[in-house]
Amino acid sequence: MRRFVWFVFAVSAFGQQCVIPGNIPSTRPTRVDYKNKDITVDYHGLSLSWSPQFCNSPAGQNPRNSWQCAENRFGFVVHGLWPQSAKARRSDEHPRNCKAPEILPATTIKPHLCTMPGAQLIQDEWVKHGTCAWPNAAAYLDQVEALYKNLVLPDLRGGMTRAGVIRKIVVDANKAKGLKAEHTHVRVVSGNRFSELMICYDKKFRFTACADPGTPDDVEVRVAAKR
Repeated sequence: MRRFVWFVFAVSAFGQQCVIPGNIPSTRPTRVDYKNKDITVDYHGLSLSWSPQFCNSPAGQNPRNSWQCAENRFGFVVHGLWPQSAKARRSDEHPRNCKAPEILPATTIKPHLCTMPGAQLIQDEWVKHGTCAWPNAAAYLDQVEALYKNLVLPDLRGGMTRAGVIRKIVVDANKAKGLKAEHTHVRVVSGNRFSELMICYDKKFRFTACADPGTPDDVEVRVAAKR
């Protein structure tokens, strides 16, 4: 009989500890894949990555990600804050790359590394997504911090469970803040491995329904264990 994981220990995202590296890695220019600067922003999605899954991937095992995956132990971290179009049916139909690319200085990146654990990640998320709704990188990253630190996020055990269980424990932990199941979107990667949970906000950053709930609640998913 397959055993499912039902128990999690909830901790405040604000209390997540990490040690910021002394030297911030230099970043390379963000590759502009496509531009959608004229698409209306209907809502925003805060994409929370389950770091153990990323660290189990080939990208996570690359030496340049050793700070996130070897030197620290993260649970939920921010992948990005994404302006979204309710009419989009594909990922390339959302707002993207709305201004000319720029290289962010280390002084802008460093204060946010415990929330978005990667200098290049911060660089890329600002250029690809932040430029479509914020006047500058500092304003974008401050908004990321405010949303992230307002959430209570679960520390998941590794093993098999269902997508709906993950959704429920996050919702239950934030019920007092007004979070509901329809405000969330569960994502998995190949092999039904849990990768991310998106939380949706309106343009005033109040919880709102996601256009797509993502992985159905009854789908079995595998949660990568923290080291």
